[in-house]
Amino acid sequence: MNNAQRKRIVLIGWDGADWQHISPLIDEGLMPCLEGLINRGVMGNLATLQPVLSPMLWNSIATGKTADKHGICGFAEPFPDYSGVRPSTSTSRKTKAIWNIFNQHGLRSNVVGWWASFPAEPINGYVVSNLFNGIKRDADGKAIIGPHIIGPAAASEELGDLKVDISEITVNDIGPFCPEYTKVDQDDDKRLATLAKLLADCASIQSVTTHLMEKPDWDFTAVYFDSIDHFCHAFMPYHPPKMPNISDKDFSIYKDVIRGAYQFHDMMLQRQLQLAGEDATIILCSDHGFQSGAGRPLVTPMEPAGPALWHRSHGVVVMAGPGIKKDERVYGANIIDITPTILHAAGLPIGEDMDGRVLLDAFESSEQPKMIESWDLVEGDSGKHPEGYDVFVPGKDDDKQDDLIKQFVALGYIEDPGDDKAQAAENADIELKYNLARVFYSTDRNEEALPMFVDLVRRVPWEDRFWKNLSYCCYETHRYGQARDIIEELYQDADRIPPFSKLILAQCAWEFGEREKAQNYVDQLLAGRLRVANVYHSLGQLLVSKIRDLDKAEKAFQKCTKVDPDYAFAYQGLAGVYLRKKQYQESVDAALTAVTKMYRLPKAHFYLGLALEKLGEKENAILALNRVCDFNNRKFKLLAQKRLIKILDSSGRTLDADPIRVQYKLTRSAARSRKPNVRDERFELPPIPPAEERKLINDARRKTKSQKDADAKTFLLVSGLPRSGTSLMMQMLQAGGIAAQTDGLRKADENNSKGYFEWEAIKNIGKEPELLDAEGVSDKAIKVISMLLPLLPSGHKYKVIFMMRPVSEVAVSQLKMIQRLETEGSNLKLEQLVAELEDHRTKVLGFLESRPQIEVLKIDYLALLDEPLPEIEKINKFVRDDRLDPKAMPSVIDVELHRERSKNSG
Repeated sequence: MNNAQRKRIVLIGWDGADWQHISPLIDEGLMPCLEGLINRGVMGNLATLQPVLSPMLWNSIATGKTADKHGICGFAEPFPDYSGVRPSTSTSRKTKAIWNIFNQHGLRSNVVGWWASFPAEPINGYVVSNLFNGIKRDADGKAIIGPHIIGPAAASEELGDLKVDISEITVNDIGPFCPEYTKVDQDDDKRLATLAKLLADCASIQSVTTHLMEKPDWDFTAVYFDSIDHFCHAFMPYHPPKMPNISDKDFSIYKDVIRGAYQFHDMMLQRQLQLAGEDATIILCSDHGFQSGAGRPLVTPMEPAGPALWHRSHGVVVMAGPGIKKDERVYGANIIDITPTILHAAGLPIGEDMDGRVLLDAFESSEQPKMIESWDLVEGDSGKHPEGYDVFVPGKDDDKQDDLIKQFVALGYIEDPGDDKAQAAENADIELKYNLARVFYSTDRNEEALPMFVDLVRRVPWEDRFWKNLSYCCYETHRYGQARDIIEELYQDADRIPPFSKLILAQCAWEFGEREKAQNYVDQLLAGRLRVANVYHSLGQLLVSKIRDLDKAEKAFQKCTKVDPDYAFAYQGLAGVYLRKKQYQESVDAALTAVTKMYRLPKAHFYLGLALEKLGEKENAILALNRVCDFNNRKFKLLAQKRLIKILDSSGRTLDADPIRVQYKLTRSAARSRKPNVRDERFELPPIPPAEERKLINDARRKTKSQKDADAKTFLLVSGLPRSGTSLMMQMLQAGGIAAQTDGLRKADENNSKGYFEWEAIKNIGKEPELLDAEGVSDKAIKVISMLLPLLPSGHKYKVIFMMRPVSEVAVSQLKMIQRLETEGSNLKLEQLVAELEDHRTKVLGFLESRPQIEVLKIDYLALLDEPLPEIEKINKFVRDDRLDPKAMPSVIDVELHRERSKNSG
């Protein structure tokens, strides 16, 4: 197929993109490329799924299925043998992605940066996996590319060199995002470094994407940019309007970063569209929106996935290309609709097992989509990994790292941190189970979610979020007694009960005949100024279905729309209220608003059908009620079928009603088994620890941001490869007036005649992060060997003096020391050891440079011995400690101790 005949499709993912930002920028003429795309295509809101976590959502976008079907349920997963944790991998995806389906039709795809695309799948084309931006460079600037990051492997060097390093980002690049960058004290404020890292990562994805799109032989490109979401998480607190917890200075400096991020993406989009060609079908979407107004969170919960609190329930979708309507809107779109819509645009059928639908309103043709049972049943080469395929993720203890661990253990510098890995695997497994339970809960499969939440509170009884979700699930499954017990035990202080839990108590009180108590809860909630839409929505439901107060219900639903104008369930609730009040046109308007915001609302379609019937629009009513029957909701399907039969019979269309009569009997027969009364059912649950105990346990596991900020200290560390001069640097600092944190357990010997200046306890820092909290530790210099640096607690700041000695010398010195100690090292030969140490040092330095809370000063060991004063001046300027006397530091330097100087070191 030549280039002119190719029917190209491009899927562009902008994580976190939101019309609340894009629309004002388009109005100002600042996103001209996206504006042009919209004008020649369609646009709309794109509803997300719960929980709003990117790995789950982007795999739903790529498969058309919810997470329980595609299998990616979080950011990380345990290794199959529970030996540690790795990022979620493509081998965990249980179903075919869109590029696998295309592969079976001989189409060639480029997949760049997509969540959980590591290890790269062997598709017809290229996969640049989500670990691409973790690539580091060696001392010569050559990219260090691990296996399976890029596929095919033969393209690794070609594509790996396109990775943009943070060192390539200049002040000229920073300026458009942060015009007042010169006011930033970069010694204390690392936010510009964060900005530079985000820009480098974003530019890297653009670089490799456009390089692949410049090749002539591709049919489909899917590229994922996480940049907008990351920009927002880092800089949204400073975005206008100014929040009360943000200083005037910070607001002035960082207020334009988000605007700059969107404009940058528009500039990148221009090149992508040029390379795609005018005849390509373009789909640009985001997985969710991002809170940006006055209702932004002031505090982000310090718990797994806590930042998701910032995510809004609606992202964006834009489509343009052959057969796509022009300058129109699409309504009710969901992220699971993207893959079915792409398949339809490519002329391929949709899997009946897909949860999404084709966005037919986007197409000029009304041709109905073709269907097959499941793409997973279609045989042929899909480019997926074979069953049981697995790889070692970079960072796992593969053979190379095992050798290094043996080497450092033999030298006496570290203990194998293996004991921590099982706990890390356990924590990852718990989070995956929690996320999967929330998938079931959010899709009205509460009976499936319930045992999962029960299991979670049994495993981790101190986690409030697990108990809260269990109480919600008990409430939804009508286990009112259990729900009330949990809430009352969880919140001993009635004033601390959160709004949604208070709503559940109102429902429970009503169910148990405590009418006055229920009404008091309702009045409290209505009188409050809540910022959570779902509380008002559920309150409105209670007022309609139980308390029968339509006026208060309308008030609750109206408040819900003010908190979140895109909250479709609120308009659905209003449609029901207006229907009961016989305000039929208002009911139609509210129901239409609901389904245009979220199409999959069978109740809203049902209300729409009833209201249209009351207005005499029988044909439109029949259409709406038939739509209800398309959904897998037994209750409303029965109600819609019953109403359809009545309308058709009364119109003399008995023949049309007969097939529906048959379906109604089948549906009713399947629904006949009555559910048992479970109002008073109780599970065997562990006691909920007291609030103070829960707080202590969780604080120990993860402190709140305010606590971290309050507790954060700055530690002076000396590090490097073993035998690289770290003991000498410790001696110099002590001679200069900064005491060493040492226990004196490791005595001086012929390997280090002046002592090691070591602190034995630091070897356990991965297991015992509280070691650094001991009194006086932050006032001393601490020797931390390079292997331990990634284990440092993240809640502190660090100044790291990193000793740079020629690796060939280090390796010789290590081997000789092992011989003198008569300990067992690895079986690496000298050349292998040099290569492995060089690789390890490069990775560690890359890690340090990627962490904004860590400052690094590299000291040339040979230069320190030959001309100490210039190096000491660098140290003094870096440490910035009044106790340090630079003049006293050279006195401890003994050049005679340098026994393994390399031949060409002078």
